[in-house]
Amino acid sequence: MDARHGVLIVVPVPASDESAGDVDEAIERAVADAEAQGIRGKAVTPFLLTRVSELTSGASLRANQALLVHNARTAGLNARELSGLRMKN
Repeated sequence: MDARHGVLIVVPVPASDESAGDVDEAIERAVADAEAQGIRGKAVTPFLLTRVSELTSGASLRANQALLVHNARTAGLNARELSGLRMKN
């Protein structure tokens, strides 16, 4: 089978785990801090994740962890459904 199509599944952070506070402001500040400290390349992402977590008192980290769990759960449910479709065909 030559598949020439795809499906994009978007999974939001569960509402009960959304970050409190102004995350956009924390991100802007973290980006400014990275630029001020000359952080570049592959060091940027870990710096930003850590800095945003600090600026949100850990709320962004909890939201990211909840999103990972929700993504894994959704992927598992999708795989189960897709495997059932293959068995029926």
